[in-house]
Amino acid sequence: MIKVRGHQIQQVFLNIISNARYALNQKFSRAHTNKILDIKGETVNTNGNKYVRVIFFDHGTGISSAILDRICAPFFSNKPFGEGTGLGLSISQAIIKDHGGNLYFDSVEGEYAKVIIELPAATEEYGEEL
Repeated sequence: MIKVRGHQIQQVFLNIISNARYALNQKFSRAHTNKILDIKGETVNTNGNKYVRVIFFDHGTGISSAILDRICAPFFSNKPFGEGTGLGLSISQAIIKDHGGNLYFDSVEGEYAKVIIELPAATEEYGEEL
């Protein structure tokens, strides 16, 4: 269980899925065995705290190491003009931080991208949604 504002986490997940879909379609214009988005969830302990980790993994175009540290900056986009506002990851990062969580990335350009979200697990008394 996690204590979240459901509509905000839904917005984050939809943004990440949309970005993965875009990257997969850029790399594979037609059906392909690697044109998949894998989403996994697990619980982890970090520094004595329990988190729910959600990993979004795609084999799309990946993220260049040259821009990896800027992709969550407001109005930054590597999509062509008119195809992205550059606000999706910035807003997503703010939402995750507001929930006491972390958003980070692992990627190799041209091979894959992983977006990892960690949200604090709720204690028994806080199992309900905000």
